[in-house]
Formats: sequence, C-alpha cells, structure tokens
Amino acid sequence: MKDWASRASGIAVAGALLFAVSGVAGAGEVADKAGEAETLLQAGKTAEAQAALDGAVDAFWKNAPLTLKNARFVDEAKGFGDYVPHDGNRFGASSPIQIYVEPQGFGWAEVADGYKIALSSEIEIRNASGQILTKSSAPAVFEKISRNRNREFQITVGVQLPALKAGDYVLVLTVTDAATGRSAPVELPFSITG
Repeated sequence: MKDWASRASGIAVAGALLFAVSGVAGAGEVADKAGEAETLLQAGKTAEAQAALDGAVDAFWKNAPLTLKNARFVDEAKGFGDYVPHDGNRFGASSPIQIYVEPQGFGWAEVADGYKIALSSEIEIRNASGQILTKSSAPAVFEKISRNRNREFQITVGVQLPALKAGDYVLVLTVTDAATGRSAPVELPFSITG
C-alpha cells in the first residue's frame, strides 16, 4: 500500500509539474496524459498508468526547447552523472579543461538498430567585455545509438586553453541537436591565475 501511495504521489507531482508548462506548445497533451496516468494508477492499472505517464514525458520532451542542464567544469567524467567536479573555476594559462553537460529536449533519428542521438558542440572564449578571443575550429560531434529513446545523455568537451593573461573570462558552449536543428548555449565564467 505504501508503494502504491508513493507512486500515486510521484505521478501527481509529475502531473503538476508537467501541467505547469502550459506555455509550452503541446502542454495540453502533456497534462491530459499525466491526468490519465493518475486516473489509471488510482484504478490499480499500474502498467497502463506507467505507459500514460511515459506518453506525457514523451510529449513534454518533444515540445520542450533544447536545454543544457548541469553544465560544469570537471576533472573527469565517465558517464551520465558520473563525474569529478573541478574545484572552483580557476585554471592556469594554457591548461587543458573539460566541460560536462546534460542536454535535455534533444531528438532522436530512427536508425536500423534503434534510435540515434547526434549532438555537436562549439566553444568560444570571451573576455570580460564580451569580445570573442578564440573559438573552436570545428564542432565536436557526440553520437549514441540505443534500442530505446534514451534521455540520460551527457557530453564532455575537452579544450586546451590558449595562452591567456591572468583575469576573468567566459567560456560559451553551444550545443546543436542534429535531429531537431535546435541549439542552446551555456556560459561558464572562469579565471586564469597568474
């Protein structure tokens, strides 16, 4: 009984969160499917409720913009949520750095073995006044093929900093999704120590 109550509470919270995005195109479908999931769960139809909730999440994901969650400097990244954060945002001149980010709202291309995620990234380094000092010469490409439409996907981008003077800078990482054509930037301020 406690498990059922937990699931009902989780679906209600998910439904409320999904309903809260009423400004997003397709939010009616999201709210309808979340409400259907809650009704089915209360009727004891757990498998059908899960399928309806999955449909709500699919509708939300399809209509949400590409966003970059959990963007940070890291010392090491092994996979989704499996990383060692860099202590602070200070680096030496010409240091190698890594940026970890979890894209959300990307699409999938259907391929023979399932679904393909294909993202590319570009980097700019700007000074404190916004002037672009350098940028990547070519996009880095990240791809994954899975039998399911995975939503847990991370990218880790490595870059060798140029010989910058001591001071404050901003790294701008722009990620583009091949399936939808959507792009999203994220800014990571950092400092070069003298």
